[in-house]
Amino acid sequence: MSVDGRQTEPFVETLIEGCENIPAEPTPGDYVVVDVTHFSATVAELLALGAEYVHVTDERGDEPAYQEDHPECLIGGGKTDDYEPNPGYDFFNSPSYVQQLDLDGRPTAMTSTNGGRAVSTLRERGGSDVEVFVGGYTNAAAVADLLEARGRPVNIVASGSSGQPTPDDTLGAALIDECLHGDGLTDRDRERYARLLVTAKGPRYEQKHEIRRRDLHEFETAIDSRSVVPVLRGDRLVPASRVDV
Repeated sequence: MSVDGRQTEPFVETLIEGCENIPAEPTPGDYVVVDVTHFSATVAELLALGAEYVHVTDERGDEPAYQEDHPECLIGGGKTDDYEPNPGYDFFNSPSYVQQLDLDGRPTAMTSTNGGRAVSTLRERGGSDVEVFVGGYTNAAAVADLLEARGRPVNIVASGSSGQPTPDDTLGAALIDECLHGDGLTDRDRERYARLLVTAKGPRYEQKHEIRRRDLHEFETAIDSRSVVPVLRGDRLVPASRVDV
């Protein structure tokens, strides 16, 4: 953004807490969907591991029909009590589970109750002046660097849950803002944000299945472990490095 010919830094114009609170007519600018556990991290992993794109379905359950039209596509959906994909699906919303997939050059399709819904809502309501990205702990600096280079108003959608703010998504929004406007994260900053995320999930999280514990401790607290920035093109999230943004 420029003022009288001078370049200015991007600013966070709005923090939208809860995907239900996305405006009916989003104002022009860049929108970052933050769903720290687990959509943001899973999408970043899929693309970093070589997926061609992540098609975000309108509704959970639309993935098999998409796969019928795109037989090479791997689809994500719900999980069983044993933390395996539901029958007919290839994976579920888990950054650690998708490590075992053969993704090189293959398309994928999935959504999620909050982050995926935020992406599809912005896709439906946003005009040509609305650009949609996905960010979280794992790619916060890369997202901030791209937003800074673009210099447009930034709107962060902390996806939340059931219409309510959640601490993990609020922390993710704060981390991206810190990367945008701070002096760079120190090791102490990284440790603090990682610790806060673990604390936000609560002690009961440590009793969850090992996959969920791995999601949190090995992936979702790994700040800036990925440089990929997912950007929405049509109904697909693709790496921003591959397209003109």
